[in-house]
Amino acid sequence: MHKALYRSYRPQNFEDVVGKEHIIRTLKNQIENNNVGHAYLFSGGFGSFELAIWLSQALFCENPENALPCGHCRSCRLVAQQEFTDLHIVEPDGQTIKTAQIRELTQVFNESGYEGNQQVLLIKEAEKMHPNAANALLKSIEEPETEIVVFLLTDNENMILQTIKSRTQIINFPKNVQYLQDFLEKNGILKTQAELLAEICNSTDKALELAQQSWFNEGLQRLQQFVKLLKTSADEAFLYLKELVEIFDDKEKQNQAFELLLQLFNQERMSQELLKTFQAIKMWKSNVRFESSLTFLVL
Repeated sequence: MHKALYRSYRPQNFEDVVGKEHIIRTLKNQIENNNVGHAYLFSGGFGSFELAIWLSQALFCENPENALPCGHCRSCRLVAQQEFTDLHIVEPDGQTIKTAQIRELTQVFNESGYEGNQQVLLIKEAEKMHPNAANALLKSIEEPETEIVVFLLTDNENMILQTIKSRTQIINFPKNVQYLQDFLEKNGILKTQAELLAEICNSTDKALELAQQSWFNEGLQRLQQFVKLLKTSADEAFLYLKELVEIFDDKEKQNQAFELLLQLFNQERMSQELLKTFQAIKMWKSNVRFESSLTFLVL
């Protein structure tokens, strides 16, 4: 299988991703002074995964340059490919990060790493941790038995337990929509699609990953057709709903559908439909069926 596009195009230099000099300067100083924290909360998503990978490279690099990663040694390359033995990446299993996923790793952290003493735990979408999983992680953050650095990545800081937040260094990542759009276009994404992806995604990884998904591209085309029909015939739009339900067949895809609809209605200046979409999202989040929530848009 070919390497995923979103890995192939991951920037090699962190400055190319975030563009926030104060963040880079602070973290470089920590690395150079051997003062890297044991737990970070990266809030906001945009560029946060790239930074966590960059910092992991700095920790494991075999040939650091002024305490910064060279980007070329075996360790740096394996970290960039997410294949380094002592780099542990956790992401949701379905809609949640389960307790068993965290407990399995806390057992690993009772011992030194395979390559050296240092180990890194990187948790994507940390807000999706089950409360028991978060509590299991808390002990490792409070009383680390080995050299561990934990990176918690989240788009929703308010969903992180306060007891965990209080034990981390919080770094905010404001979204840069124009940068993300330009990045996508440079990597072969059509302008119209890049505009939408830049609005609904918080990272280059997620945007490029979605751009490769056949269901996403087909779903976007169907949503665009749905919006056209809404402008001309509510009856035809109603009949077309089955086409949307067919392709957006799970919660994550349905969430993407609503995000896209908000952007499409905004582009078309369809203010009434925009307001209805916000209401439909509330209905859907209250466990109203996806099809029924969409039906509200054509009433």
